[in-house]
Amino acid sequence: MNSYHKGLFLIGLTLVLILGGFIYFKYTPPQATTSTTSLNNANNVPEMKDILDPSNQEKRLKAARKLVERVDVEQALEILEHSSLPHTGEGHLVVHQIGFYAYRKYGIDAILKCKDYFLYACYHGAIIEAASDQGFEAITKMTDKCKESPVRYFQCVHAAGHAIMAMWNYDLPKTLETCDSLYEKEAKFPEALSSCHNGAFMENLFGVHDWGTNKKIVRDWLSDDDPYFPCDYFGDKYQKGCWLNQAARIYQMNNGDMVKTSELCQAVENKEYVTWCMDNVARQIHPLTNGDPAKSFTLCQSAGVDWYDNCLVVNAGSFYSVGGRDQAIFICKNVPPNLKSECYQRIIGQIVSDPIDLGQKQALCQKLELPFNNQCLSGINSPGL
Repeated sequence: MNSYHKGLFLIGLTLVLILGGFIYFKYTPPQATTSTTSLNNANNVPEMKDILDPSNQEKRLKAARKLVERVDVEQALEILEHSSLPHTGEGHLVVHQIGFYAYRKYGIDAILKCKDYFLYACYHGAIIEAASDQGFEAITKMTDKCKESPVRYFQCVHAAGHAIMAMWNYDLPKTLETCDSLYEKEAKFPEALSSCHNGAFMENLFGVHDWGTNKKIVRDWLSDDDPYFPCDYFGDKYQKGCWLNQAARIYQMNNGDMVKTSELCQAVENKEYVTWCMDNVARQIHPLTNGDPAKSFTLCQSAGVDWYDNCLVVNAGSFYSVGGRDQAIFICKNVPPNLKSECYQRIIGQIVSDPIDLGQKQALCQKLELPFNNQCLSGINSPGL
């Protein structure tokens, strides 16, 4: 473990939040309902003053540790999510402390206590702490705990890819090899391997764990000249994980020009790579909506005529995946009739696999248009769900 242990402590991050319709709907979107009570409660937490102080990151981390020691993991996560702690690199680092504590208290089961707040920071912290304590084998033990929900398992293995990359100090080939050794034989969820690769390539791009280490940042696997690197370096089995992130790199290289990013993705000769790259274009557009689903119809124009519909559907799925369930439904309600089936089928799949209780799923299904509401109800009531 000594060969990578040094990388375990590169825990900090500078997250770059990169996370144009033929029709524009005049729509006043539902305002994001942030509970005033929740915010007031969060800001009245005794540790919150230090947690929100941007001038001293070390003080922030210690305060976060005090918070989780006092209220435990799940409540600490809710307090931080509903506070004014920014969803940035520093915020991610704060929430790592929740994951560290979760592992120390709950061991391998810690990952079941985490939520996807702050770019899966609790997952990252728990996985890194487990691997530091038990070696790489602890990662699969931990992610196996997530298998009851396919959605959660994807998140856990994706987080593992991030963590492994940090542990190897941003050595991408070693990280991918480690993903292979841990997940290549996974039979029940064959996409697990690609999910781990995906997390590794994303970590390579955004460098979410080496901020604030006072060391030279290692970025051997990014190019300022080749918009398709490192995808054009690695073999076939790594292509999906790479191309599902590559549009974000192209976007960076072109100073936030989404039209140019789309054009470069579509210029790739392999059509499957184009599909993955354009999926990533749509996911780059999603954060630009600032939570307003109506903006997707305008912003998706930058994906181009051939990819506009795909962009809307991906945006619906992206809203759902970060907790914007009503926003996802809004998009599907407002897409052209020929696109409704594809859009609703995507979010019905997410509702079915969502780790929420049956009553919540039924309420969501009832919000869908006919006949999709009945399809959704049928899906959640199928045997074994």
